[in-house]
Amino acid sequence: MPNEFNEEDLIIGPITGMRFSSKDVMFDFYKEHARLSGFCIVKRTSNKKGGDIVRYVQYGCGRSRKPRNKHVTKRRNCRARINGNLEENGSWRVSKVVKKHNHQLEPALSRLMAGHISLNKSLKRTLATKYIAGLRP
Repeated sequence: MPNEFNEEDLIIGPITGMRFSSKDVMFDFYKEHARLSGFCIVKRTSNKKGGDIVRYVQYGCGRSRKPRNKHVTKRRNCRARINGNLEENGSWRVSKVVKKHNHQLEPALSRLMAGHISLNKSLKRTLATKYIAGLRP
């Protein structure tokens, strides 16, 4: 089962019935789809039925939780998510996909979202050198 996806697959996103070699590959696929679409994702839940093997996972939009107080929050109770189940053969199958977001997606700002920020080696080296030299932002 090849898990190589092209740009078109990532833009379309997960489809019910898609199979992945592991839950980490499924998470990485959904994370890359989220980056291209303009939202970030969180691991919502997982379930170990009878033993230490995870058999069910749910990954959702980063704004999926209910807001708890009146302060400004990024929580919007967004229902967008995917559910995945472990198959008998050890592969993971997407069992449910909800693509409808109740907030505006921001592809131009996705590189600034918490789940998508990454520093290249050059920038990490520069920051480490400045830190050692005592230069603080």
